[in-house]
Amino acid sequence: MGKGFIFIDGTKSDRSTKRAARSHAMREKNIGKTHHRGLKPARGKNDLSTSQRNDGRRDIALSSHRFLDISDSILLCRPLPPLLSMEFAPWSLEVVKTYFTSVIMAVYPSKLCLSLDRIKSYWIRTIFLDQTSYHCSLALMSILNSFVFGREPVSWEATYHLGQAVALVNEKLDTLDALSNSNLAVVNFLVIRDIFKEDEAGAKIHLRGLQKMLELRGGLCTVEDRTLALKIAKRTDIDFALHYGTPVGFFRDRMPQAAKELGMPTYSLVGGSSVFSTLCSAEASPDLWKIFQDVNGLACWFNNDVTCDADPDDLQEIIVSVGYRLVRFCSLGSPPTEANLNSAYHIGLVAFLTTLFLKTGGRRFLKYHLVARRLRDIVNRGQHESDKRPLLWLLFMGGISVLEESDQPWLLQRIKENTQLLAIESWTHMQCILCCFPWIHHLHTEPSRHLWELAVLI
Repeated sequence: MGKGFIFIDGTKSDRSTKRAARSHAMREKNIGKTHHRGLKPARGKNDLSTSQRNDGRRDIALSSHRFLDISDSILLCRPLPPLLSMEFAPWSLEVVKTYFTSVIMAVYPSKLCLSLDRIKSYWIRTIFLDQTSYHCSLALMSILNSFVFGREPVSWEATYHLGQAVALVNEKLDTLDALSNSNLAVVNFLVIRDIFKEDEAGAKIHLRGLQKMLELRGGLCTVEDRTLALKIAKRTDIDFALHYGTPVGFFRDRMPQAAKELGMPTYSLVGGSSVFSTLCSAEASPDLWKIFQDVNGLACWFNNDVTCDADPDDLQEIIVSVGYRLVRFCSLGSPPTEANLNSAYHIGLVAFLTTLFLKTGGRRFLKYHLVARRLRDIVNRGQHESDKRPLLWLLFMGGISVLEESDQPWLLQRIKENTQLLAIESWTHMQCILCCFPWIHHLHTEPSRHLWELAVLI
């Protein structure tokens, strides 16, 4: 490359790449060289993203993020001192602005009338907590921005900040700060990123590291940062279980407290007693029936069009509580329950839950292939049930949540067949049936109506 820069692809983890990175760093090939990038706005001199990188440390940090060695001897942690001041580079400011103005609405379901002021304040505090949180927050925001807007590949700045965050975690593995909230957040983010990339092996490695860290701390309950604890539970533990059919590693059920904070009354036998009496039959599981009641109560609460300024974490608590109980009732990696009714309602509630995860408008970012496969199997096994209403709800809920575009031909055909069997002639009639089951108008009605209109045309 002559007098040009020499860089190593630190995103790779094979032996030859690691050897090249070490050799490159030791020989200091970039020292004294200047890279002319053209006219750009000057970066703040105190911005961590403009640290000197000509000694190869960036490459080493990036190549090391595939493995985190957690020492069993580390039993304590203490908070790190906060960063009192910091100047943001233009790139950093743009990342934070884009996340706060657009992407955060995909992470938290803004259509449910929730105020995001507190969660934005949380992010600001997190960015300035310490250097690890700073690098991790910028990397996470940037990657989420790229993910939501479909930008590929992820920017080199995001990759750099992630490498810096991981390097700081690795430096602290043999210190009392190894199990700090900042380090937990970094490892948790690595799992989330791997799930986004559909990298099961990488996600599994980092999830084991996260579980070990929490085990040494004394469990998920020791994470006093509620928002972080909920991220670990929902976006990592539950999401991994739904993607790959594994049991959950933790458990958190604070449904009664969260429902009370939201002012959510107890709903039972709402919207059609005949449907609910079917679920209450001897064939249905009492545990599943209780989950069904809780989910339906949440849906009814939102459907009441009550003007609310609810804390986003209270909603996340309900999602986490329901998610853990659904996975515990039947892991997607285990054989389905023998009773068709239990299986149908279980997978329907799982599909419902995924509609509260990362999405914006009608676009779904996470692909739940395992949930879709189980749903297709349940539909095929339960198509001859005498009551077609639960199956109709399952078809619509699956169609707007986990089923792919390739599923549309058979999905529309099944919707049309069951529509004819139930003598449904209008969308109003169809909506009355669907609302007998867990259903949130703001999230589910518009995409379902689109499916209905396609089905009546075939």
